[in-house]
Amino acid sequence: MYDKLLIATKLKKTIEYIEKTVENYPNRESVLKNKIITCSYELLETVYRANIFKSKDYMKEILVKIRMLEYYTKISLGKKIINFKKYENIGNHLLEINKMVNSWILSETKK
Repeated sequence: MYDKLLIATKLKKTIEYIEKTVENYPNRESVLKNKIITCSYELLETVYRANIFKSKDYMKEILVKIRMLEYYTKISLGKKIINFKKYENIGNHLLEINKMVNSWILSETKK
């Protein structure tokens, strides 16, 4: 599971946590569950793209996907599908990744 790209490693751990969290979503919320899972994997894919192409556009796309995941989890909390502790844990994971991406963008800007 170790990846040379620290953001990818952190994101993989976050995805594992998210998958465990959404596995018990009710069937009526399958669209929300699928959006969360799909967005998580697209986020990882975008991290790899940003690393390969060194594109700030991809890096900004990462930030957009993080915001969408935050939104989906907030909806889950509002619908009482997840409890506040899980919401907070996912939020903390995403906040850490967000900070890493912002630092990455800043370092690419200075080059």
